[in-house]
Amino acid sequence: MSEKELYNAVVLSESLYFSDIFQKVLAQHNIVQEERTRLTDYTYKNTFRKGKSILTSYYFANHEVMFVQASELYSLFVIALDSVIEGITGMEIYLEESKQESSLIRMEKRIINEKGKCETFPYMQLYGQELWHSPAFLLANREGLLQLREAIDVALQNGEYRHVTSSSEGDGYDLLIKRIEEDVEWSRVETPYTGLSNKEEGTIKPSDLFSQYRTILEEE
Repeated sequence: MSEKELYNAVVLSESLYFSDIFQKVLAQHNIVQEERTRLTDYTYKNTFRKGKSILTSYYFANHEVMFVQASELYSLFVIALDSVIEGITGMEIYLEESKQESSLIRMEKRIINEKGKCETFPYMQLYGQELWHSPAFLLANREGLLQLREAIDVALQNGEYRHVTSSSEGDGYDLLIKRIEEDVEWSRVETPYTGLSNKEEGTIKPSDLFSQYRTILEEE
């Protein structure tokens, strides 16, 4: 089985995708489009390069959504397109390059499902442990819990996942979920206690355990 790759979705209008502006803003960051292949009446596969770094994307013109490979070039690619994309959607999916036809179906289903989700806004708030043996709390409405359950299922299958949700005042945030493998020493992982003024030295930070989201975490 081929290795799965994470793809993040951005909103890009059809008129901009086919315009010279799209190519020019990328060129300003020395990113060139090496290939654009029309796969169906409304889907296109793109390959971009900067030096030795390559990035693949799939564009759905009928939905004006582009799924972008979370490669080492991802952060620069999104920064370059900041002036033309309408935002990052929070839609993410793991794909196998060797299964392109089924991947197209899965991506479009992901878009349609996202558009058809319940109108109730998902809320979720996490309250970490203050000190040893202190309780932790998770408060969420039904929609927030349903989406969290879906995110956990994806993380169980693929190792890690980013869940986009919101706190009660309406500010969105990312909850990154990681399935820890047996080779990680739990005793070296940084403790979560919010009441400690200083974090332990020589410990593993939570962000260090992520691989698919490495470029995103480094950007932040």
